[in-house]
Amino acid sequence: MGMLNGKTAVVVGASGDHNFGSAIARRLAEEGANVVVSARRKEKLETLASDINGLAVSCDMGDESQIEALFARATEVYGGVDIAVNSAGIYSMGMISELTAESIRPTLEVSFIGALLFFKHAAAAIKEDGSVITISSLTARIPGEGMATYSGARAGIDYAIKVAAQEYQQQRIRFNSIAAGLINTDMTGDLFTMDAIIQAHVRETPAGRMGTLDDMAESALFLADDKRSGFINGQVIDLSGGLQMGHLPRV
Repeated sequence: MGMLNGKTAVVVGASGDHNFGSAIARRLAEEGANVVVSARRKEKLETLASDINGLAVSCDMGDESQIEALFARATEVYGGVDIAVNSAGIYSMGMISELTAESIRPTLEVSFIGALLFFKHAAAAIKEDGSVITISSLTARIPGEGMATYSGARAGIDYAIKVAAQEYQQQRIRFNSIAAGLINTDMTGDLFTMDAIIQAHVRETPAGRMGTLDDMAESALFLADDKRSGFINGQVIDLSGGLQMGHLPRV
């Protein structure tokens, strides 16, 4: 029997072939959860939903009405929501001296504003005794050049989970974040062809290896399961093999 039998999970950011959202969705489904997968691109969502016997619902995290509709659809089909995972985000690079308001806004719209609205509608659908998880980044914990917009948005949400944990304490909804180090995904795959970068990361990581999608999926499963993590709330879980204690590698 799966540890999440009878539970319903909504996972946003699950349209990639090899990304955090899809890996988490598959793992939650393996443990018996009904999983609603969501992203802007509907085509790949349909394939994933078919594979895990779940439901695909398109959603643009920059549009609050679509976030609200996503949770309404999950509730309509499965009767409620117990777990909500936000893995959506926009990666951006740029030195502060080169930033403009126009270049900053897209990342904030999805990674900060959208994430806060995700909390709002997830909590409304969960009602009580649930888990909300957001995926953050190691770069929100330790700084790197050119990362002000991306990392700043992630760091803001990492703080907001603490506020959410307090605001929703009467509903006993837990809010936690997973701050991931460099892991091979659709977005980062090119970096894994550069031996010097990977060797530098391994050299600086006390665990002595790179993280994997399985590491991410198991961490999300842990936070989703009340029996295993029911007393963990308002926390940022570092998923970087100890690299968060040092500094970003220099090649």
